[in-house]
Amino acid sequence: MSNDERSLIITAQKTNSIKELEFLSFSPYSNVRVSVAKNAYATVAIINRLAQDCVARVSYWATKNNKCQVRREFRDIDLQHKCILCTKDESTFHTECLKCV
Repeated sequence: MSNDERSLIITAQKTNSIKELEFLSFSPYSNVRVSVAKNAYATVAIINRLAQDCVARVSYWATKNNKCQVRREFRDIDLQHKCILCTKDESTFHTECLKCV
């Protein structure tokens, strides 16, 4: 994980700026998008869009946000992958995931 990615994750976790969350919701880093999906200040529009994300972990956490209005079915095979359901802080993935193999 680059310092840039980690910095964006931390910003996505802590910001209450809708403009910043909107911008970060289009990040090429899926961990940044997950952090936006978990942010209480993300709007319904942002959350609903992230619920349609092609990365299962992003869309899964967006659907878990109370603001989500999108219903999405997840394949059993996706939900069996421990990374999708992982609740660890995205900013620590670069160290924590190495312990999880």
